[in-house]
Amino acid sequence: MELKPQFNEFLASIRPTDRQKEDWKGGASTLRARLDADQDLKGLVVATFLQGSVRRSTAIRPSGEKRPDVDIVVVTNIDCENTTPEQAMKKFVPFLDRHYEGKWRWQGRSFGIELSYVDLDLVITALPKDPESRAVMESLYRSNSVLTNLSVEEDTSWRLNRQWRPSELGEAASVLNDLAPSEWRPHPLYLPDRDVGEWGRTHPLAQIQWTAAKNRICNGHYVKIVRSVKWMKQEGTEEFPKYPKGYPLEHMIGHVIDDGTTSMAVGIVQVLESIRDTWEYAAQIGQVPVLPDHGVPEHDVLKRLPLEDFRAFHKAASEAASRARAALDSNDAQESAELWRSLLGTKFPLPGPRGGDRAPSVFDTPTKPAQPQTTQRFA
Repeated sequence: MELKPQFNEFLASIRPTDRQKEDWKGGASTLRARLDADQDLKGLVVATFLQGSVRRSTAIRPSGEKRPDVDIVVVTNIDCENTTPEQAMKKFVPFLDRHYEGKWRWQGRSFGIELSYVDLDLVITALPKDPESRAVMESLYRSNSVLTNLSVEEDTSWRLNRQWRPSELGEAASVLNDLAPSEWRPHPLYLPDRDVGEWGRTHPLAQIQWTAAKNRICNGHYVKIVRSVKWMKQEGTEEFPKYPKGYPLEHMIGHVIDDGTTSMAVGIVQVLESIRDTWEYAAQIGQVPVLPDHGVPEHDVLKRLPLEDFRAFHKAASEAASRARAALDSNDAQESAELWRSLLGTKFPLPGPRGGDRAPSVFDTPTKPAQPQTTQRFA
């Protein structure tokens, strides 16, 4: 059974809470406002924007004492050809000491900021050196479509387009298309990597745009299925390894999910079966698949995934696919829900006595006591 009411309740229970959303929006907005107002960084910072699972609507509710995790990209005009990654990142140390003393730490390609209510990742990037590319991308990074705090799910009208504006409550969203890929895709940002002492190409806008477009094609189910599989790995009973997680897992799901997905149950079954079938040969021969990044194709999203974790993940996903298929094919609401619950954890609710996807009764429910019929016939 598809158990749509139960899936709706399940999804509501694994989304970040309203309080958690307020926390990450507050922490991110404060950091971005401080960056914009900092006198030492004026002339250096072009724009700041949200990325990561929060922006793409694929974040799940943090469990236990874990805090929400938010990524903030700082776009700068640093000359990455004549500035080392170490030098570039050191430009932000005085700012961090002023506002987050004792709360920030160096990371290989970013700064981590740990607050009591949210963890922030501050990612420093540089615009392309070419003046024409830089001018084109500056205007895009300063547009509402990039600066918005709204996630993919919070405003489904979002498009990567300089003319985009957030939908107003009660007003129909203006219909726009994403910018043609030729206008923005050839102009990635550059990311400093202190560990290797080099700048690398990165294109977080491509990940956001791809996710939003895929979610529309999947009738809004793509990001929901990503959250469900993440929760399955975290809270379900299958023996999933720690990796892949985060964006690599999200990218794998996006690689196999069918366009036009009609429901959560159907989509989860299709995704798990496709993971099983698509990468069965790779698991057999001991080879981690290569999945190009949406924005920078030369980057392999699964490059750091250990072979043993890939094989363990494929095995667990294959076993989960069998159980998900049984749950979908079952005509008994209780049995179906128990099977889904065994995969997705106790947040998945059980239906009531008449729950499930049963067809409505052919008999109308009485609205008043029955009355005897009278006639004019006599014996």
